[in-house]
Amino acid sequence: MSFTDPAKNQPVTCPQCGSDVPQSPGRGRIKQFCNPSHGRSWRTRMRSAGWL
Repeated sequence: MSFTDPAKNQPVTCPQCGSDVPQSPGRGRIKQFCNPSHGRSWRTRMRSAGWL
């Protein structure tokens, strides 16, 4: 991780499947999951494990 580049230029991998997540340039939130269903299933799994 480089602190000199914007966060949207950093490589991001989906925590659910491990694939690279393409980022759109410009303002906005960093995409962390490759699709919304992976985000929901990851949050459900973490919640059931007691992390969230």
